[in-house]
Amino acid sequence: MLPANYGGHTAYQDTFVSGFLNLFPNPFAVPKQTWDIIVKFWYLDLSKTDTIMQEFYSPAGKVATHFPSCLLRSYLLSITLKVDSITEWCRLLKITPRYAILSGFPPHDTPSIGTFYDFLTVYGSLTETTTSNR
Repeated sequence: MLPANYGGHTAYQDTFVSGFLNLFPNPFAVPKQTWDIIVKFWYLDLSKTDTIMQEFYSPAGKVATHFPSCLLRSYLLSITLKVDSITEWCRLLKITPRYAILSGFPPHDTPSIGTFYDFLTVYGSLTETTTSNR
């Protein structure tokens, strides 16, 4: 079951700011290259992803712990950072809190490898269907 994403992109931005400031009390210590990535993802509104993918989640049962928008954002971040292995990316999310926060996850609750593969399987089939209908 997909949880309701109240606040959409604004909620992501609010969560990012609080998590980031906990991690980096002095934002001026963050390298420029990291800021370039932060700015890119700050404006990347993926909140419609949650609505589009809702039909792929069961209406009953256990509530999912990660929003599709955060999984997509995290996957795009891995591509930006040139990490081409889901296994390696999941390891990096666990040991690099800024990647988790930038993805939209709490640093102590990052998705598993299986969660990413499930998401990418559904997302891939969704994009194939959309592309073939053109």
